[in-house]
Amino acid sequence: MSPKGKYIRPYMRNGPIRDLNDPLLLCRSQGMAPELTEIMQVVAGTEITVEWHHFNATESDNVISPSHRGPCLVYMAPLESNGLGNSWFKIYEQGFNVEKDMWCTDVVRENHGKLTVKIPTKINNGEYILRTEMIALHNAKRQGQAQFYPNCVQISVTGATSGNPEMFSIDKIYSPTEPGILFDKKKGGAGYVIPGPPVYSP
Repeated sequence: MSPKGKYIRPYMRNGPIRDLNDPLLLCRSQGMAPELTEIMQVVAGTEITVEWHHFNATESDNVISPSHRGPCLVYMAPLESNGLGNSWFKIYEQGFNVEKDMWCTDVVRENHGKLTVKIPTKINNGEYILRTEMIALHNAKRQGQAQFYPNCVQISVTGATSGNPEMFSIDKIYSPTEPGILFDKKKGGAGYVIPGPPVYSP
């Protein structure tokens, strides 16, 4: 088991990003220097568990306020890109589960901050930035008030079989007026459209 936080890029603050043009939307990291963070070894096709915490990394930590409900999204970008330009592809998304009446943020809270995702097999071997994100929609009925909570981990993938996912730029994947960002929670989660590009599915 690796030390907690060993592979996560240092983030500026615990609060959200609201401005889609804010450079901190990338990873909430200032400087984005890869050498500041170690790189975790991951085999393609296996699962990786990421964690969010609010005050401390304990089971009793209030990960995120119960009112802050919304989707989870996970992206990857080659480390050599440092996350700039059209370098990102989405590997995971979870929005609202109608049967359970739960948003992904509810699931993360129930799992004490943990979210498990699978690393794709049909990508190229190499070093990547893994960007995880929760979007809180409690104030999102007003434009510019959706809250983004991104963080980034550095990984090295082996055992992949090569692939060519379509790449996107983080500063262009969301629109402030698209239904998944400008959203009235009073309408409920049924029919919610998760924002951003589709999940990479070769």
